[in-house]
Amino acid sequence: MEVNNLDELYLITKNRLEEQHGTITINFANKTHVYSGNDVIGNCLQEWLPDWFQHLGIDIRPGDNTQAFPDFVAVFDGVNYDVEVKAWNYSNSPAFDLANFSSFLATTYESPGKLDAHYFILGYQPMDDGFSQGFIVKKVYLKYIWEITAPSRNYPIGLQVKRGQPYAMRPFNFSRNEDGSFENKNEFILAVKEAFELFPNTALPFSPDEWIERVLSY
Repeated sequence: MEVNNLDELYLITKNRLEEQHGTITINFANKTHVYSGNDVIGNCLQEWLPDWFQHLGIDIRPGDNTQAFPDFVAVFDGVNYDVEVKAWNYSNSPAFDLANFSSFLATTYESPGKLDAHYFILGYQPMDDGFSQGFIVKKVYLKYIWEITAPSRNYPIGLQVKRGQPYAMRPFNFSRNEDGSFENKNEFILAVKEAFELFPNTALPFSPDEWIERVLSY
């Protein structure tokens, strides 16, 4: 099967994976055990999904810096597309990290095109009926970052703040309210600038005004 772009990859993934059942097992000392907790399902799915893409014949590889946004680069017709892979328990509000805030600012200042990274997201549901084991993938999403973010109660964007400093950017509950996101990319960029102004970072060699001028001129 030939997959020509990310939209086709999304449709195939959505059609084939939604409602599929899976389990996570550990084999130790020649004894196999089906893991019954749900705290590692998301991490396992995030590692599994790029293998699925490669199974479909997609040229996808890790980003240049494993600690920086984005996770992967997919190649179609010689063109690179930045891809982030996320998963969360669909029974709850999404609470995964989108990107480290400072890293996101630095990366998008250096390469503004990375603002257009695509987020492949799996919403899974643990089997917790007391009999069944494993999990089911309920939903598959392909989104831009401004389609899964919104102002939070305290900040211009969803932020995890530790000791008075922003740590990670967080999504809003897009699975329950898809119309509640930022309306477009520019509205998201303005909100990021406002958050940057709230939390000045002298370690970054640019100001909020310089950052927004750079990314808007791309």
